[in-house]
Amino acid sequence: MQGRITKIQKLSGKFHNIFRFTRRTAKVKLHNGKEYSLIRHVLETGPAVSVLPYFYDEQKKIWNVVMVRQYRPAVDAVCLEAPGGLTHEGSDLKREMARELQEESGIKITPRAIKVIGSQHLANSFCDQVVHLGIVKLPPKIIDQLRRKEKIHNGVISEREFTEVIVLPLAKVLNNQKLVTYTLAKYQALDLKHRLGDLLEG
Repeated sequence: MQGRITKIQKLSGKFHNIFRFTRRTAKVKLHNGKEYSLIRHVLETGPAVSVLPYFYDEQKKIWNVVMVRQYRPAVDAVCLEAPGGLTHEGSDLKREMARELQEESGIKITPRAIKVIGSQHLANSFCDQVVHLGIVKLPPKIIDQLRRKEKIHNGVISEREFTEVIVLPLAKVLNNQKLVTYTLAKYQALDLKHRLGDLLEG
């Protein structure tokens, strides 16, 4: 099967300088040679980034992850997520992850310490957004500051973004399916589990 976009029609101007709705016309060619036309309405958002920080607690002998909690009107719920946000096409991914991490959690990390682990589409049936995912192991000096940051409101206040820093055992995130409902955060936690391998406790 092959497909291609033949026309993109704007249905709205950009709002918040990012989002817009379009109507896309496409051609799909099947293996039997027949070609069909289809029309889909698409929400264009541009790319995004998300980074999951982690560290080892020497006293408790467990791996922890750092997440942010914030209220999401779209689902009318307070959600646990890895820090992240929208970016621009062509931006340096590690630099953008470091920026979002600092904005949402107050944690300042060098971009080169971040490892990009892949990317995921959130809702490819109606949205073009691709989220680039990363993980970063936190150095000891930042770990010492983390407990003081927990439950402190961070975020970009001018954007009405309010986040709280939450430190959780990785095993708890993996074992409690209802704790984290955000699909990408689950993917990042599972990826981290595989990377840590036998080092993971619990």
